[in-house]
Amino acid sequence: MYKIQHFVLLLLLAAMGSVSCSDGDHSDRGKAIAPIIDNGTFEGMLYVQAMGKKTSLGTNETSAKMLERPKMEVEFSYDYYMDRHEVICKRFNDVMRKVSGVKVTCSQDSMPAANVTFYDAVLYANALSNENGLDSSYEYTSVDFDSEKHCVKMDGFKFNPQANGFRLPTEAEWIFAASINWDPTQSWNGLNSKNVVHKVCSFGESKNDFCDLAGNMLEFVNDRYTSFKDTVVQNFVGSVDGDAIGSCVVKGGSYLSSPSAMFLFSRGDTYPILSSTKGDYIGFRLVSGSIPDAVWFTDDGSVVSTPITPLVDGAEMRRMTDSYRAKLVFRNDLSGNLVYVDFAKNAKIVEIEDKIDSYHPDVSPDGKRVAFCTSMEGVRKESTVFVRDLNESGSNLVKLPVENAAIPRWRVNPDGDTVIVYVSSAKNNKDEDFIEESTWQVKFENGKFGTPQKLFDGAYHGGVVNDNSFGISSSTLLRAHLTDVLTGTDVIWYNGEQACNASLSKDGTKRTLFLDFGGTRGRDFVGVNYGVHERILVADSTGHLVRTVASPAKYTFDHTEWAVGMLSGEPSNLIVTSLTDYNGTHRLLALVNLENGDVVPLVEGEELWHPCLWVWQDGEDHPKPTVNVDSAGAYYDNKAKSLFPFANVELGMRLKSFWSQCDKIEVATFGSSMLLNAVIEDSIKSYKAINMGVSLSDLYLFDYLIRNYVVPYAPKIKFLVIELSPGFFFRAYSDMTGPVLESSPGICYDMRYLSESTKKDIAQLSQDQQFPQVLLGQQYIEGTFLLPAGEWGVPVVNVDLSILKFESPFLQISLEYIEALKLFVESKGIQLVAAIPPRNPGYKDTEAFDPYGPSWDDAHKIIDAVKEMEIPIFDEYKDGHHDYSGEMAANTNHVSYLGAAQFSARLDAFLKTLK
Repeated sequence: MYKIQHFVLLLLLAAMGSVSCSDGDHSDRGKAIAPIIDNGTFEGMLYVQAMGKKTSLGTNETSAKMLERPKMEVEFSYDYYMDRHEVICKRFNDVMRKVSGVKVTCSQDSMPAANVTFYDAVLYANALSNENGLDSSYEYTSVDFDSEKHCVKMDGFKFNPQANGFRLPTEAEWIFAASINWDPTQSWNGLNSKNVVHKVCSFGESKNDFCDLAGNMLEFVNDRYTSFKDTVVQNFVGSVDGDAIGSCVVKGGSYLSSPSAMFLFSRGDTYPILSSTKGDYIGFRLVSGSIPDAVWFTDDGSVVSTPITPLVDGAEMRRMTDSYRAKLVFRNDLSGNLVYVDFAKNAKIVEIEDKIDSYHPDVSPDGKRVAFCTSMEGVRKESTVFVRDLNESGSNLVKLPVENAAIPRWRVNPDGDTVIVYVSSAKNNKDEDFIEESTWQVKFENGKFGTPQKLFDGAYHGGVVNDNSFGISSSTLLRAHLTDVLTGTDVIWYNGEQACNASLSKDGTKRTLFLDFGGTRGRDFVGVNYGVHERILVADSTGHLVRTVASPAKYTFDHTEWAVGMLSGEPSNLIVTSLTDYNGTHRLLALVNLENGDVVPLVEGEELWHPCLWVWQDGEDHPKPTVNVDSAGAYYDNKAKSLFPFANVELGMRLKSFWSQCDKIEVATFGSSMLLNAVIEDSIKSYKAINMGVSLSDLYLFDYLIRNYVVPYAPKIKFLVIELSPGFFFRAYSDMTGPVLESSPGICYDMRYLSESTKKDIAQLSQDQQFPQVLLGQQYIEGTFLLPAGEWGVPVVNVDLSILKFESPFLQISLEYIEALKLFVESKGIQLVAAIPPRNPGYKDTEAFDPYGPSWDDAHKIIDAVKEMEIPIFDEYKDGHHDYSGEMAANTNHVSYLGAAQFSARLDAFLKTLK
C-alpha cells in the first residue's frame, strides 16, 4: 500500500509576506505557509490545507514570458495530499514493471525518476490509484510506446478532476505548496550541482517540509498551457485542450538552472516540453485527492466547468471513415450553442458562441456551412431555420424568412440545385393534425435563400429522397410518405408502436434508421428483450426491419443520424449517435458502423445532443492524398488568430521559397527584418543562397527552422548565418516565436507529419498558397523584401536599458541556445556564422547599442560571449563606425536596397574565407 503521513500545512497570515531570493514583486511568488505535523496515514505525502486560501499564477513583471502574464489569483475549495519529494527510481520501476515495462536507470534507488514523459507519469498515477483501490484520474482509449517502452501518445486522453485518486498536481497546487519556503539559492542548481542530479531531499533536508521544489528536477504538472487572465478563478485546472503543439507546463527549475532564473511563475524550459518529451532533468511528483467544480479555460479565454473532449484524432477518424475529411457538429445542451470538430485539423473542439438556441444541425454537402433550427423533434413550438458558415465565428448567419420552419436537411436535387428540406412543425406526429403540417424545400445559393416550395402535406422531418417520392417522420410514430408523383400516401410503419429519432439514408437505398421503446416488433426481430433506446433499428424501403445494433453496456442511444456528405456512391453504413448514461446524461457522441456493429466514442462531455457527421468519402473524383490538404503546406491562415500576422505571412513566403529550392541551397540566412532587408540572394555569387529572415524574429525561430527544415531537408547546406542583434537576445520563446509557430496550420502539421515520405506533397501544396502583401508590415520594393533608399535619421532608444543586463536569465538562455545550436550544426558538418547588420551610426554617441538595446557594455559582453564560442562573426555595424552612407539606409534600423547590395557582396566574400 502507498502510505501517506498526514501533515497539515496552514497558511500564515498575509502580513508575514513571502519568501523569495530575488528582487521584484514578491506577491507574485505566492504566500508562505508553515507545516504543522498531524497524525498520519500516507507515507511520503504531506497534507496541504488549502481550502479557502489563494495562490498566484503568473506575474505582472513585464520581463516575464507572454504565457506567464498577467498574474491570476486561484482560490481553493478543497485540501489535497502532495508528495514530499519527486517520485524516486525504485518506486517508479516497481510500479511501471506491471504497466508498460518501462524502466529508468539511476545510480541509486533514491534518485528521482528521470527521462520520463508526461504520459509515463499519467500511467504511473493510474497504476498507483488502482494499487490502492482509488479512482483513476485519467482516461484514454489507446496508447503508443517508443522503443524504450516510454508512452509517447495517448488517444482520447482525458483528465477527471472529480476522481479521488493519484494524479499530477495542478500548477496552482504546485505553486501553493512551493510557496512554503521558496528559496532557489537553497537548492541543487547550476551553480552547485556539477550538472548532475542528486538524491531526493539531500539539500537542506527537513522531514516536515517539501524537498526539491526548487531545483534538482524540472517537474511536470497537470495543466496544459493557457493564457492567464487578470481575475480570480476557483479550482483552476488549466486549458481544455492546450496550445497548438501540446506543450506541458513544467515547474521549479532543475540542477542545470541558475537560481536567479527560478521563479514560481515560470512555466517552461529553454525548449518547449511536450507530452512525449523526456529528459534527464525532467521528473514529477504526485498529489492525491479530487477537485470539486474544476474550472478550465478555452483557447479564447472562456471559462468552462464541463469541458468537451475529443476521444479520437484525425488519423483514427480517417481509419474508421476511409476519408481524410470529416467534421462533427452537435449541440451543447448546457449552452445551447453549436460545437464542431474538424478531424482534418487536429480534432480541436470549437464552440460557436451565440445567443441563438440551436438544434438539429445539418452540414452542407460541401462541408462549409451548417443549417440548424431553434426547436426540437416532438415539441409543439415555433421554430426558425438558420444557415451559417462552419467556422469559429459562425459567420454569415442567414435566417429563413418564413413563419415556422424546423429540422433542416441539405440535399442536392437531380437538377444540381443545393436545397434545404424542412418542415413547418416538428411536433408529435401522432397528433391528428399531423397531415395539416407540410414539408418544404428552399434553394440556397451564394449565401442566400431562394423562394420556398411546398413538397407535400405532412411534416416528414426524418428526410426526403431527391425525387420527393419517399419521406420519413418519427416521434412518436414511424410514418412514411409514399408517392407516385401524382398521388401521395401516408403509411404508419412498425405496427404503430412508438418510435423516434428516424433518419433517412442519402445513399439511394431508402433505408430508415430509428429508435424504439423496446417494442414487440423490435423484440421479435432481434430475438431478445431489450429496453428503451437500447437498439438502433434499420428498415428497408418497405418498412421491414433488416439490421440492428446494440448499445454499449451502461449506455443507450439517442439522436441517431446517418452520416452525410459527398458520399462515394456505395451504401453508407456509418451512423452517428448520442450515448446516454444510466443517469440520463448525454455523455458521449459515437460513430456506429452498421456493417460490423462497432460503436466507437468520438467526443465526451455533458449533454451532447443532435450530432451530424459530415464525411467526404474518397472516390475516383476525389482521390485520397498522402497528406492532409487542408493543413499541409498552409503556412499562413488569414483566419488564424495571430499576434504577428505580418510575421506569419513572411514566414509562409520564406517556407514556400525554401521548398521550391531546398535541394540546391548551400547558404541560409536567418534574422529579423534587419537581416531580411539586407540579404539579396542573387548577390551571393559563390553559393546558392536563401534568405529565411522574418520581421521581429529571434533566435528561437532561427533555431526551429534550422533544426526542423534546413538541416534535415537541404542536403547541400554549408553555411547557416544567424543575426546577432543583442537586444533580441532578451526575449523568451513565448514572446514571438511560439505565437507565430502555433498560428501556422502548415507548421503545426509538419510538427507531426513532415518526413522524407511526405515532404514532396507538402512542398507541392506550399507552392499553391497566396499571401496578402498588405500584412507584410513594410513598404517593400515590389517582388522583393528590399526597401527603397531613405536615411539613417535620428537614433531613438525604445527600451529601458536598466532591465537589459548581461545577467538576465532570458539572455543567458539565449546564449545557451546559440551554443547548443553551434554544436548541433557542427555535428552535421555545417558552419554557423553570426552576422551583425548595419544600423544608424548615430547610436555610437548614445548609451544604447541600437533601438532595442542593450547598453554598449552589455552588448559587447554578448558579442564577446559569442566569439568565445568560436563562432565567426560577420560584423558590418562595427559599433557604428561603418561605411554605409545615408542613401544606403532605409530608416534608422534597416538598410535600403543599395545597402543590401553592399552587405550581400561582402557576406559572399566573408563566407569564401571560411572552411
